[in-house]
Amino acid sequence: MNALFSGTMMCLTFLLLGCEQQQDVKKLGLVYCTESAPDTFNPQLESSVNAIAVTSRHLYDRLIEIDPVTQQLIGGVANKWQISDDGLRYQFDLRKGIHFHKTDYFKPSRNLNADDVMFSFERVLNAEHPLYQLAEGEYPFFNNIGFGNNIREFNKLSDSRVEFVLKHPDAAFLANLASDYAVILSAEYADKLQQKNQLGLLDQLPIGSGPFYFANQRKDHFIRYYRHWLHWRGAPPMQQLVFDITPTSSIRLAKLLTGQCDIMAQPAANQLEVLKERDDLLVSVQSGLNVSYLAFNTQKPPFADVRIRRNVAGLIDKQRILDSVYLNTAEIADSMLSPSSWAYRYQARSPNKDQQVYPYIEKAKQTPIELWVLNESKSYNPQPHKTAELIRNDLVNDGYTVNVTLLDWAVLRRYLLSPSVNYDMLLVGWSTDNSDPDDFFRQQFSCDAVEQGYNYSRWCNGQFEQLLDDAISSTRLADRVRNYYQIQKIIETDVPVLPLTHALKMYSYSNSLNGITWNPYGGVSFNNAYRK
Repeated sequence: MNALFSGTMMCLTFLLLGCEQQQDVKKLGLVYCTESAPDTFNPQLESSVNAIAVTSRHLYDRLIEIDPVTQQLIGGVANKWQISDDGLRYQFDLRKGIHFHKTDYFKPSRNLNADDVMFSFERVLNAEHPLYQLAEGEYPFFNNIGFGNNIREFNKLSDSRVEFVLKHPDAAFLANLASDYAVILSAEYADKLQQKNQLGLLDQLPIGSGPFYFANQRKDHFIRYYRHWLHWRGAPPMQQLVFDITPTSSIRLAKLLTGQCDIMAQPAANQLEVLKERDDLLVSVQSGLNVSYLAFNTQKPPFADVRIRRNVAGLIDKQRILDSVYLNTAEIADSMLSPSSWAYRYQARSPNKDQQVYPYIEKAKQTPIELWVLNESKSYNPQPHKTAELIRNDLVNDGYTVNVTLLDWAVLRRYLLSPSVNYDMLLVGWSTDNSDPDDFFRQQFSCDAVEQGYNYSRWCNGQFEQLLDDAISSTRLADRVRNYYQIQKIIETDVPVLPLTHALKMYSYSNSLNGITWNPYGGVSFNNAYRK
């Protein structure tokens, strides 16, 4: 490809941005080809890990943060915090001099203070709050973990101090506050929008205090941020950050190879050889806290019967899925938790296929099984359609009939919230939001999560619930580990889901970039990124 053709292609591809503007981005910033656009710019309302990676760490700050290298909690908006001896009171002292974004649509008159922290969480906790009602109470992360159920009081102690008072000790509380969802918004901005009867714009024209601020977008095509010069950690080296929304992996690769993107998310396994041949490109590979799995609908036949779940689970060839779909970019999952989790329990035994033909199995084979598939490439499963076909073939070979239905997330989400859910099996996955196992188990397997539509197996187990609550009530790590081991054993025995794989997280990027930080829970930070 000659230079003229390459340059022409770059300008044509970036026609939406303008060729001159695209060249400015290459000089003063970077272009990141990512899989999906957010539905909202407020992470409190978002449920997609891929989408939230476009907003949270770039636009907002949180009370506390998780260091991406050490995995330890560090100060964010709060520079220090205290926990009472009984584990019920959490007081946070706020930093001074934190500036909110100044944009064409909002000019802040003050710095961040306790009113902003109070506002950010009250809209999630208070059912009478106008923004809670505007969102119809849909705060996926907070609802799934039962965040509000354990808050007795939430108080402003001074302009620079806030306090949470819990009903019961919660060892995961700080990790939840450090998640991508627990962002701090501007109360002043909300007040001005409310005066104009435009409160809904708060989540679409964002104002935060993060390292970048929102400039403009074209829906599902690109999003542009500019550098926040007054960020309290110092202004980022990059002046512009552009997210090129490119769902198809092959197109992301083409844009990276022609220089239209500086970094691409999640290259496909079969693209790695092409990338390795390029001296100007690098590939980052990390263990991911994720899992791809098959969920059995335990609230309807045939999978209300644990014997059928065990039988079907034993038929599925995980090694073939690994070889055909991931090409050595994942590992077989013997537990829902990734081996990189501190609560991981190795399980040498997986559900075995019944060796004899029992009447209950024969009866199950008489009715077609409806297998629904989230038909979107994800970091935990790059080819869900192919995975589903491999599963279908394994079951058909044993006499089952399987119908595969492919659904995008919006349609699937609507179906999952319906009172009557018609799938028998659902091929999905999960990427955790923080390092605490409570986040992983509670959002996917708690009884409350059934109603929220995120417990895909619709499985509710009283012993599991008690162990889960006991785990977060203890301050002793040994007690928590023991409980999580038992939780994994219950899932292994009752088989509400069959874990399939833990995928590696991969990015490819120009070797001219330095200072990129890879978040183990998803997304990339460009706060310190710069060109050589």
